[in-house]
Amino acid sequence: MICDLRNVIFYHDLHFLIRFCYNPRMNQFLYCTVGETQRLFGVYLTGAGAEETAPGEPYPHDYHSSDYFFTWNKGRRLVADEYQLLYIRAGRGVIEFKRGKGIPLEAGSLVILHPGEWHRYRPDPKIGWSEAYIGIGGDRLAPIFRKPFFEGPPTVLRLESGGRFEHDFLDLIDAIRAKTADAPYSLALRTLTLVAGLIEGLHAENGRNPGFADIRRAHHFIGHHLGEVIDFEKLAKDVGLGYSVFRKRFREYTGMAPLEYQITLRVRRASRLLTSTSIPIAEIAAGTGFNTPNYFSRFFRKATGLSPAEFRKSQS
Repeated sequence: MICDLRNVIFYHDLHFLIRFCYNPRMNQFLYCTVGETQRLFGVYLTGAGAEETAPGEPYPHDYHSSDYFFTWNKGRRLVADEYQLLYIRAGRGVIEFKRGKGIPLEAGSLVILHPGEWHRYRPDPKIGWSEAYIGIGGDRLAPIFRKPFFEGPPTVLRLESGGRFEHDFLDLIDAIRAKTADAPYSLALRTLTLVAGLIEGLHAENGRNPGFADIRRAHHFIGHHLGEVIDFEKLAKDVGLGYSVFRKRFREYTGMAPLEYQITLRVRRASRLLTSTSIPIAEIAAGTGFNTPNYFSRFFRKATGLSPAEFRKSQS
């Protein structure tokens, strides 16, 4: 990394180190060296910054760390369990996940870069762009950045330029630059809160998945009727969807087919009863919707690797 040492500030304790750099154009960014305690927490920040690239200016900028610098010819992959949120504030450019197959980027574009996903991006040399980014890692992130919450990878979203997300995103970058050494955990969780708000916006009733409001109704219905035989075709009709659309959207929302989801909830409730009560196993089977103890045992073992009796004994 090329950086004037007079403009590098080191913050460190036993667990944390930040390198905060300025390039000659006063673009500002930082890298966070992550300690073991951050990894144990399950979510941590790896860096954040905001940069501008003028028309005709070489890109990528050569003052970045070797862990993040890339050339257009070679591209780049993020390592381990790191994700990066790349937001284009102004200008336009392109990103490629397969060589020669570019996806246009413009003001309001948000790219979620996944670990191990080859990519390369650059601004239009005639126009340039303004970009902002946050890196976040952790072993708890994989389920958050995939279906049913996001499409992809690759994941490229079109948001409102200058809207609420942009405001919150830039505020968060400022906070990360100013306070990461003192508040690494809360700022990492604040980044997840920003992502959660993005998910809620995308899945709002008038957003990209209007059927999810209906799926939530079906979801709650199943939860309150675990011990019953449910006619899922009728349930789909009751929430105003055709059955094939209902199954597709239900799987997007829960990751499971409707019957699979009901059985999973039954096993979950049975697990609680096995560990917190002395109710006989046959009664638990009947009370959670399984016709016979053998039928119950078969599904329970498939889900947990243990029979109901073995599971109860292991928890005592």
